[in-house]
Amino acid sequence: MASIICTDLDNCTVTDFQAVRRILVPFNSTKHAPNVFGKALTIAKLYGASICVVSIVNKDLVKKWVNGTPSRQSAMSLGSVDILKKGITKLGLQAKKFKIPFDSTIIPSTNVSETIIALIDSQKIDLVVMGTKGNAMWKEMLMGRVSSAVAINAKCPVLLVK
Repeated sequence: MASIICTDLDNCTVTDFQAVRRILVPFNSTKHAPNVFGKALTIAKLYGASICVVSIVNKDLVKKWVNGTPSRQSAMSLGSVDILKKGITKLGLQAKKFKIPFDSTIIPSTNVSETIIALIDSQKIDLVVMGTKGNAMWKEMLMGRVSSAVAINAKCPVLLVK
């Protein structure tokens, strides 16, 4: 697909360069996730791009034990991984339905935004499509305003979906 590239406001040209080849979609199974993934699917279909879904869980929560038993946070984290896996499976089926290449990963980390930014480089990401809202359970797992940190520090465009 041809793209229009503008080097400044007076100079825009059509090129055969494929501007978007790989899309990163951070996934946390909130109620906004289907809308975010729908936007990513639309862009991937338009550009013939692939989608990489990543879910990041707080690795410190998995390690916490209280009085010889897993803490509430640990149980929540491990249960959340199962929820994430089910959601990611559903996303993969939707991508397959539209013949969009799809891969996914779940990464334990203590810094979600830094992990996403590192993935942008390592996975050669051209675009990040992510939501701007989480829910109470996920706020315990996400550190800080992840979408803002990614948007400010990413080396590629970031589409934030409400």
